[in-house]
Amino acid sequence: MCILRAPVFWILSLFVLGANLVQAAPLLNGMALHQELGRDQFIGAIYSDTLSSDASTLMAANQAMRMELKITADRGIAARKFSRMWIEGMAINIRGNALTEQADNMVSFTKLFQERLQKDDHVVFSLTPGQGVVISVDDVNLGTIADDDFFGLLLSTWLGRVPLSSTYREQLLVSGDVSASLVDRYDSINPTPARVDQVALWGAPAPKPAPKPEPVPAPAPEPTPAPVVASAPVSIPDTAQISVPKIEIPAAPTANTAASASSTSDDIAQIEGPAPISSSSSSSVAPIALNEPEPLDESDEDFVPIFTAESLLANQRYFSNLVRQIQAEISYPRRAMQRGYEGSIRIAITINRNGELLNSMLIEETDHKLLNNEALGAVQDAVPFPEVPALITGQVHEFTIPITFTLQQN
Repeated sequence: MCILRAPVFWILSLFVLGANLVQAAPLLNGMALHQELGRDQFIGAIYSDTLSSDASTLMAANQAMRMELKITADRGIAARKFSRMWIEGMAINIRGNALTEQADNMVSFTKLFQERLQKDDHVVFSLTPGQGVVISVDDVNLGTIADDDFFGLLLSTWLGRVPLSSTYREQLLVSGDVSASLVDRYDSINPTPARVDQVALWGAPAPKPAPKPEPVPAPAPEPTPAPVVASAPVSIPDTAQISVPKIEIPAAPTANTAASASSTSDDIAQIEGPAPISSSSSSSVAPIALNEPEPLDESDEDFVPIFTAESLLANQRYFSNLVRQIQAEISYPRRAMQRGYEGSIRIAITINRNGELLNSMLIEETDHKLLNNEALGAVQDAVPFPEVPALITGQVHEFTIPITFTLQQN
């Protein structure tokens, strides 16, 4: 009997070991809702092998980790805005030498997101030590950044000294003590199968255009019949009646008819494309390609500039200098200090290539008007901004400026 028990013991041991390995998957460290102007943008979550409430511990840990987010904005998030969020977060939280080392990886990262993210999309950045960072949307693998250190750059945008917001950061650092209602909401968000199929086409090669039809050869001319030679003259009686078919030539269109035809042509053009070339001006009409997507321009929010390592670094340096120039104009209002007012603010600014301010608006504000007004005033006082470097293409540039009012504790 003892001999029979040994295999059973090892089988049970292997079963317990396997169960422990399954349980060792990254744990939910924290979850937070990110908003702008009081509107939901996405729910973010951090998973790690070991739970921690210390940002520096998580950022320095050599362990399997995941950053996840599910889009909650009704209109989704434009690709340009999504890329800018990461670029700015890295620029302001990472030292210059690390940015330089990771510039090529950052360019590769931005190229993965050239399409608008839609509501319910599920974005995942997954780190497996020694295997790099796998990036996916709706379970579709978009690509892998081979350098493990790149995950730290991504994590810094959420847990660094200048996060998306102080509240967002705090809720990610709760060591697993996450709101059950938020978890339930997060779990209920899932993309549709049709959306998964759509994302699967990202990065796929464009379909080859249909081959142009072969030109139809002109019909060969009919052979000229040989003349008929009569052997004898044929006399036609005077009384013979020859029937000639009547040919009716349509009258030229009247002014009303022409106007009607023109109107019809215009209606078709609005639906199908450019109006066809008039046959009176050319005997051959070129085929018209219908429903071709027009290239996006800078004014379109889905337009995403193509970065190089050099232009990306230039963009980050310019952004960092912009933030410093604005923060230099901020003075903590005395009355706000006396009342203990604190909070984080984000201001979206738009400038042209000359550094002229085109627009500024609060996209995240505090509950205190004193602080909000001081931040907006600092932007106005910082004008003019430096000219945009030649390496950065485009005529109009958008940036999100973070400003935090914090009372120093002695």
